[in-house]
Amino acid sequence: MHLIIVQGPGRGQRIVLGSEPVHIGRDPSNDLIVDDTRASRKHAQVIPSGDDSWLLRDGGSRNGTLLNGEIIDRTILEAGDVIEIGDCRIAVHAVQEHLSTFSVKVDPASLQKQLRDSAASHQGTKSLQEALFEVGLLAQTDLPPEELVRQVVAVIRSGVHFESWGWIRWDDDTGPHAIGDRDGKPLDLDGLDPSRTLIEAARRRREGMISSQVGEAFEASVCLRRKQALSALSLPLAGRGENATVLYLERGTGTRPFQAEELQWVAAVAAQLAVGLQNSRLFVELRQAHDELLASRELLSRQEKMAAIGRLASGFAHDLNNPLASVIGFLQLASRSIESSGDDSSTVKHLQRAQDAADFCRALCRNLLAFARTRPFKPGSEAPFPIAEAIEGTLAICQARLRDAGVTTEIDLEKDLVLTGDATALQQVIMNLVLNSADAVRESGQGTTITIQGRKCPDGGIELLIEDDGPGMPPEVAARAFDPLFTTKEADRGSGLGLFVVKRIVDGAGGEIELDTRPGAGTRFRVSIPDALAQLGSEEIDPMQISSDWQETT
Repeated sequence: MHLIIVQGPGRGQRIVLGSEPVHIGRDPSNDLIVDDTRASRKHAQVIPSGDDSWLLRDGGSRNGTLLNGEIIDRTILEAGDVIEIGDCRIAVHAVQEHLSTFSVKVDPASLQKQLRDSAASHQGTKSLQEALFEVGLLAQTDLPPEELVRQVVAVIRSGVHFESWGWIRWDDDTGPHAIGDRDGKPLDLDGLDPSRTLIEAARRRREGMISSQVGEAFEASVCLRRKQALSALSLPLAGRGENATVLYLERGTGTRPFQAEELQWVAAVAAQLAVGLQNSRLFVELRQAHDELLASRELLSRQEKMAAIGRLASGFAHDLNNPLASVIGFLQLASRSIESSGDDSSTVKHLQRAQDAADFCRALCRNLLAFARTRPFKPGSEAPFPIAEAIEGTLAICQARLRDAGVTTEIDLEKDLVLTGDATALQQVIMNLVLNSADAVRESGQGTTITIQGRKCPDGGIELLIEDDGPGMPPEVAARAFDPLFTTKEADRGSGLGLFVVKRIVDGAGGEIELDTRPGAGTRFRVSIPDALAQLGSEEIDPMQISSDWQETT
């Protein structure tokens, strides 16, 4: 249902009954304004009571509220009732659909004739048919909402005269804000300084209004603040009630006030604008939902790949451990035989390097197996190990890759720098960081040096800086550097797991890793590790437990 003032002060005011209370009275803040001395400031309320019914309640008025000629305190409204407050009569009508200025069917030719015949001061030249056609074309474009409003306002200006305009929106966080202009100069909400009474009344009533419909409230506010303001027009757009944005037009002195015919003309054009704004909002929401769907699909794909890698890694680690254990065992036996025979040749050194590499492979298999089974980190051995030896041993294993990249390494460590725990975990961190830098230098042709620095932290643990003078990373790459399966290398040179494994080892040890890089300025990793470095939990394999199958093949 809706209420219409059919007689007395405020005649023509209309409001649709919805889920919010409707306030009736003499105060300009009411939804229906009764400019009668016998009306109280807050005279009566119409309150929703469920099941499409509304309760009329007197607000403690001085002269009472009449319904169908009888004084009431509260009663349920029905279609056909008449509310009387002083000389004002408010009819209760039943409607089948939401009624607003936008839902009124306008005959363009008839309305245009009314505008032509109304007043000589009307400066509009464009017909309503032309305006509707132009706005319809604009609504089919991909213009952003602000630009769409500006262009539609330009069309309205060619048919209805006004000096200033604003499109006012309400955000939950920042409150109301506006775009607009006055005499061609851009305005914000403060510069526009609109009639808040008129705007709020249009939003609450969910229909277009002109300033004469709010009685003296417009003159008492805007006209006193800005004497050049004479009349204003307000239309809710792209929403209903509190969610509606508002188009606000204002005229200054020297022109006639807005008339009902002009309100209908603007409302007919603005109805097209409201549809365009709603379509624009729906398109933005659809695009956001599509982007979120793509991101979710990519995440799911990565998770499936990680699960596949985990299964592959599990089988690979089990299959590789047996022959690798044989290699380690035979290398140890060869070293003992050479040492017992007193041979001081370089063979012993080469065998030692082979054994170091095999030990490292065994650690990789152990960590890969734990990674595949998503085992948690567990504390490593309490025996301390010198960090310098771990780093130098790692660089010896990487020597061929570093030489191929044309990179030299510089080590600057404090003396007697040690950690307790799993030395191979630290080696795995150093190897991945160093080789990542070497590959970047080799592929770009920029840079020659990788520097590794280490020092004790004041609050315990150590800090390592691994820095290169290579090409650096752009922000979008740096933001995803530690993501699993993300790589900028060619398919046959990178898996996208190196930095991910590094971060997993450091995080699992209770440490931190930070990346500082920018294009053309190199890359620096700062790694903070506590005193005890943890290792991945997995089965330990005794290198001397040589598989009988491998014994037979040897």
